[in-house]
Amino acid sequence: MKHTLKATIAASVLSLAGAARAQQITAGQAAQFQKINQVMYLIANGYVDTVDMPRLVEGAIVEMLGSLDPHSVYIGKEEMKAEEQEIEGNFEGIGIEFNVLRDTIVVVNTVPGGPSEQVGLMSGDRIVYVGGELKTKVRLGDVPKFLRGPKGTKAELRVVRPGVSDTLEFTVVRDKIPMYSLDAAYKVDNNVGYVKLNRFMATTDDELRKALRGMEGIRSLVLDLRGNGGGLLDQAIRVAGNFLKPGSLVVYTEGHSMPRQEARTAYVEPLFGSGKLVVLVDESSASASEIVAGAMQDWDRAAIVGRRTFGKGLVQQQIPLGDGSAIRLTVAHYYTPSGRSIQRPYKQGDARGYYRDFAERYDSGELTGGKVHAADSSQVYKTLVEGRDVYGGGGITPDVYVPIDTTGYSDYWSGLVRRGVLLEFAVTELDRHRAGYKERYKDFDTYARDFTLTPEMAARLVELGKSRGVEYDEKGMERSRRLIEAQVKALIAQRLWDTTAYYRVINAESDPDFAAAVAEAKR
Repeated sequence: MKHTLKATIAASVLSLAGAARAQQITAGQAAQFQKINQVMYLIANGYVDTVDMPRLVEGAIVEMLGSLDPHSVYIGKEEMKAEEQEIEGNFEGIGIEFNVLRDTIVVVNTVPGGPSEQVGLMSGDRIVYVGGELKTKVRLGDVPKFLRGPKGTKAELRVVRPGVSDTLEFTVVRDKIPMYSLDAAYKVDNNVGYVKLNRFMATTDDELRKALRGMEGIRSLVLDLRGNGGGLLDQAIRVAGNFLKPGSLVVYTEGHSMPRQEARTAYVEPLFGSGKLVVLVDESSASASEIVAGAMQDWDRAAIVGRRTFGKGLVQQQIPLGDGSAIRLTVAHYYTPSGRSIQRPYKQGDARGYYRDFAERYDSGELTGGKVHAADSSQVYKTLVEGRDVYGGGGITPDVYVPIDTTGYSDYWSGLVRRGVLLEFAVTELDRHRAGYKERYKDFDTYARDFTLTPEMAARLVELGKSRGVEYDEKGMERSRRLIEAQVKALIAQRLWDTTAYYRVINAESDPDFAAAVAEAKR
């Protein structure tokens, strides 16, 4: 057994880098492997009652990996099947990336354009009820069974949000989950282009290059990586190659059992190699997004605008196990070209503290202007061209900080969003008046200029909210009117045209991050 395990680990480590050095397993380590086998044998053959050995083994694996870092995980056989379906884009559900922490479902991220994002689910939310049933003692592999379902069916969720005393209720209408990388691409004006990438998939670079070719003549580009949780490393390298000189170092990896491995750009000529580049990031930009943003910052190629990124810089190798399950084992760290570790600090075995630290960015004021950033002044690095100071300590700290604008937030607006009222109103409005909209608004530009939420429409929205349990609040309505009107307008535009139309409305009418990025692009 120990020789087989040794060979498996060695082969897996070697496969990560192609020519990596596999360390020899010591005699002490071999003795520990034998100890585990001995305990399993004694339980299987000597315990007083019948034992569910697969469950026992899986539990032991989960506990072992949980004592390491927050991103080393066990993936059961059924979960592996579900992940394969997700890669193929052939499932329907509520559109979240999730994990299970202490038997509770934690929202890691919402799928951009998906139904959960549209009703306001957020990273860090704990889903405690689904359809009125308590879901606080669940296994990771069981979660898709009650979150996924046919398009059009509803998932009634109750959620605990860090920093909010009461539970929040959401009505999420299941839908086909979008699996494309590019949410939007358009010219802001004749000189400035905008591209939003929601993840790094096998087609990301192709999508980006097609978008760039369609914006010929622009002098500046805003690359929006907000909410982008990462994805394929090779696509991050390819994306960076559209902006950096050939052969430029984008990222390198290094770990206890892994020698330094460098990833460099390979394009003969970058597609957008000389124009002004602005990269938009926020607290949910992670992994591959941070690799791209860090490389652009280190090479003085772009201004980074927004808020400090998540700080996920651990390299996982997915290692299949014999029964169709797998583990994702952290084997190295990601470092930017200047030598900064992207990974924010963590304590081994303390995943709860790791995610609590992320949630505390809201409470500390880092995201709302109380603190510009949480840069570690003891970890100062120099950019590679201009020699500017950049900071380590976890995540990518922006060059231009933009706090979250909460001036339009109200409990009334929050209730409308969480109960899906704004989305339902937009859908209902088009169900009843689609022909009229098509006749009145021949193109998006006409719609963007002329559409307003009339008093009659606002009254219907208020009544729909009441019927869904959101009582009218005049002060809340006045405080949030700009947000409500922009979101209704954007949701209708998305259904009349496409996701790009949604972002064209939201960016122009209610997004200070976007405004700051465009201002930087025009400097």
